[in-house]
Amino acid sequence: MPDRRRRGFVLLTLAASVIFGLSALHVPRTTDVVSSDVAAWKIATTGSPWLDDAHDDAALPDKWTTDYLFTTTNPDNGEKVIARSAGPIIVAIPAYVVQRLLTGGDSADVVSFVPASLTAALLAVIALLLLAGSIPRSVPLPVTVAGAAALAFTTPYWTVVGASLWPHTVTAVGIGGMAWAAHRERWWLVGLFGGVAMVGRLHLALTVAVLGLVVAFARRRPRIALEVAATSVPAIGLLAVWGHWFYGSWSPTTGYAAGDLAAWPATRTWWQQLGDLAGVFVSPGYGVLVWTPVLLLVAPAFVRSWRTAPDWTRGLALGGLVYLLVQVYLNPYHGGNGFWGYRLPLEALCCAFPLIMVSLHRMGARARAWLTPVLGYQLGTIALGAALGLGLVQRTASWGWRHYTIASAAQASVAVVLVMIVLGLVTAYVARGWLRESLAEAEPVEAPAPGRVA
Repeated sequence: MPDRRRRGFVLLTLAASVIFGLSALHVPRTTDVVSSDVAAWKIATTGSPWLDDAHDDAALPDKWTTDYLFTTTNPDNGEKVIARSAGPIIVAIPAYVVQRLLTGGDSADVVSFVPASLTAALLAVIALLLLAGSIPRSVPLPVTVAGAAALAFTTPYWTVVGASLWPHTVTAVGIGGMAWAAHRERWWLVGLFGGVAMVGRLHLALTVAVLGLVVAFARRRPRIALEVAATSVPAIGLLAVWGHWFYGSWSPTTGYAAGDLAAWPATRTWWQQLGDLAGVFVSPGYGVLVWTPVLLLVAPAFVRSWRTAPDWTRGLALGGLVYLLVQVYLNPYHGGNGFWGYRLPLEALCCAFPLIMVSLHRMGARARAWLTPVLGYQLGTIALGAALGLGLVQRTASWGWRHYTIASAAQASVAVVLVMIVLGLVTAYVARGWLRESLAEAEPVEAPAPGRVA
C-alpha cells in the first residue's frame, strides 16, 4: 500500500506540475499580481524595495508602467514603494535572485513575470500535496487523488492559485500545511503553517484561532490552543518588521493601511453587505455555486458527517467560513479583475476540503450519479480560461450580477467553449465507474474521543 500511495501522489504531482507550469506562462492580467511581482524583482535586483520610475518604466513590458501599479510613499525617506501583501512578494524573491544569477545581472533592466508565476505553480503543487496528505487513509487512495485533482483542475485553484502569484497562493500553502499537521496532531506545526497563511492574509489569524480553539475544546486540552498560538503569533511580528521597512509603520497590515481596510465597509449598508455575501455564492459572474456547483451535491453529505467527522476538519472548515465572512465585509465580493472564476472564497474552499473528503461516503445515490458529470462541466469551464489565459474584465460594480462569464466567453468563441465543456464531460464519463466503486469502499472517519492524547 505505501508504494501504491506513493505512486498515486507522484502521478498527482507530475500532472499538477505540468499543467500549472504551462498555465503560469500566460502574462498576468491584473495590477495586483504585477505590483507584487515588481516588488519582488526590485528587492532581488537592488536589495531594496524603492521604485525608480524612469528605470522601472523602461524595464516593464507591454503597457505596464509604475503609474498603473499599487504604490504608496514611505514617510521616513519619501521613497515610492509597492503597496501589496507581504506574502507573494517574499516568496517570489528567491526566483528573481536565481534569474539574476542565471542572466549575469541583466534581469535588473528587464522585468519578467515568469519567475513569480513559476513560483506560484510550484507552491500550488506543494499546497495540493499537503491537502491530499491530510486526508485519512480510511478514504480510498483513488478517491483522495481524484478529490485533490478535482480541487486542482475543476475550480479556480488552477486559474488563480496555480497560474499567478496572488496572496491566495501563499495562503493555500499555509492552509494545506495546517490540515496536514492537524491530521498528524502536530499542533506546534499547525501554528507554524498558520503563520505562513497569515503572511499571505493577516486575517487568516481568525482561521488559525478557530481551528486551535475547536480542537482544544473538543478534546478538553487547552494546551493545543496554546501550542497553535505560540507558533503562529510570531508571524504578526514578522509582518510588523516588514511594514516598518516598506512603509515606515509598525502596523502588521503591511501594504493595507487601516483607513483603507475600513473604507469599503463604511460605504455599505447592512442590506448591501447581505447582497455582497449573496454575490459570493450565487452571482452569475463570480458565484462559488455557479463556478463550482459540485458543492451543492456534497452539501447534504457534509451535513450528515458533521458530528462524526474529525474535530480538526470541522475546526478548519469553520475557520474558513469565519475568514470568508470577514473578507467579504472588508472587500468588494467580486475581488476585481484579471482572473478566471472567483478568488476571494478560495481560502474557505481549501479549508473545507478535508471535511468534504471525509464526508463523501455519505453521498446519496443521486448525488453520486451526478458527481462526475458536474465535475466534467467544471473541468471544461476552468480549462477554457486556463488554456486561453482569460481574465474577467468588469466595468461596473454590478457586473458580477449582470453577466454570466461562460456565456460572455461563448459570444467570442462558441466553438471553443463547446469543445472544452464536451472534453470535460467525456473525461467525467470515462472516470464515473472507477470513482463510484472507490467511493463504495470508503469507510467512515470518526472524530477522536475527548481527552485523547496525541
